[in-house]
Amino acid sequence: MNSDEAFGSLIDIDSANDLIDMTPAQFRQLGYKAVDLIADNLERLQNRHEPARRAVPTALRTQILAHPLPATGSDPATLLEFVEQHILPYPLGNINPRFFAWINSPAAPISILGELLAAGMNTSAAGGDQASTYLEHAVLNWLKEIMGFPRESGGLLVSGGSMATLVGLTVMRYCKTQTSNIRAHGMQQEPTPMVVYKSAEGHSCIDKAVEMLGIGHNYLRKIPVDAECRMDVVHLAQQISADRQAGLNPVCVVASAGTVNTGAIDRFDEIADICQRENLWLHVDGAYGAIGVLAEQAAHLYKGMARADSLGLDPHKWMYVPVECGCALVKDQEAMRNAFSLVPAYLRDDRQLPWFAEYGPQQTRGFRALKLWLAMQQLGVAGYRQLISRDVALAQLLRAKIAARADFELMAAGPLSVTCFRYAPTGVHDLRALNRGLLEVVQSQGQTYLTSTEIHGEFVLRATVVNFRTDVSDLDFLLDAIEQAGQEVCESQRS
Repeated sequence: MNSDEAFGSLIDIDSANDLIDMTPAQFRQLGYKAVDLIADNLERLQNRHEPARRAVPTALRTQILAHPLPATGSDPATLLEFVEQHILPYPLGNINPRFFAWINSPAAPISILGELLAAGMNTSAAGGDQASTYLEHAVLNWLKEIMGFPRESGGLLVSGGSMATLVGLTVMRYCKTQTSNIRAHGMQQEPTPMVVYKSAEGHSCIDKAVEMLGIGHNYLRKIPVDAECRMDVVHLAQQISADRQAGLNPVCVVASAGTVNTGAIDRFDEIADICQRENLWLHVDGAYGAIGVLAEQAAHLYKGMARADSLGLDPHKWMYVPVECGCALVKDQEAMRNAFSLVPAYLRDDRQLPWFAEYGPQQTRGFRALKLWLAMQQLGVAGYRQLISRDVALAQLLRAKIAARADFELMAAGPLSVTCFRYAPTGVHDLRALNRGLLEVVQSQGQTYLTSTEIHGEFVLRATVVNFRTDVSDLDFLLDAIEQAGQEVCESQRS
């Protein structure tokens, strides 16, 4: 028996292929069904026929978690039917126009199709002479232009703000090390501990990044904020001076372009002046709010943001593309490359576009650029300016409606689309308990959805508008639901 016969006796080559492949006709049939499911869901959202959030039934949770490893395969049509009945009805809810909680915008329909097409190509966007390479460079150049970064800056599409922060601070660490080779020795031979600064309102991804980079959260200074929840620049300068006097090595300030709690925008020019004077790296966390530079109501607050050494933003947060899609920009492209690349300088071919794998931690990378390219091509800067300005205008209208209701109290009104408030009827002394209770009621009902946070020590409700389908009626629906839930909680406390 020859080797081909022996192999064939063990595995039926033709039938094995049939286990996974489909004919074009079979794929079209299921593909049309999948697109119909997406379109039907979008129609229900547009008509307000879906709750903002629906709890996963206990029986379904158990069914999914307890399902054993499949010993044999299942029919694809049956699987798609299961997804239709048991998966699609239970999303996080962020694409619903009455969802005001966590910041993830719905996807523009064209970008949904882009995600589907990218999956069909299934290319690794590490680099090389392929369409994805040129498309990613194109959208990065567009984002640089919007952010005010030079075209020669480095850039990379990443999973989101956490990875963008990690990339930016990794390049910072490479540039600010006191050792001859931080990549060889890590932090082991760093003679003086590095210190990083962020606002007390800064995102937790900054904490994660300093821990992952070996700097340690004990050397992350959380600078108090002013009445508008912006970093207190006087306190920042004082803290840097105190750390230098203590023999430490201040290296970086992370400023916020739109905090998640209030949408606060730090005073970039003043912070950049301090960084320039003290020779510190300036990173801007703009995961949510950097694109707010296009908002007509807030553009003036971004003066100085372009002075940053690095910046992170999330197109999946407020540019209407599906997750995952984040972006890291670094002014010094060569430093970005040197911080990550394992290709020796003498082997680099600068006649071609460099491989993205040399500018970040990933080698195999998804084709994130297509969905973003499609959305940016459809909308253009003018379209984005109109949509983002509309979201901010709706948030401003929400604040006006809150102010007009006697039993509501506005607690924080940032310059972007985050609004913090509480239900505060006369005569109620424990407003924290009341608002906690009504929030549980609203969330459990699921017809509209928002979250909470702490502002200056007070428990507040927090609503964010980043949805192009949200309209004025949804704002009224939200406040009515809160008022009704608040009245129910007050009544239960009295009885």
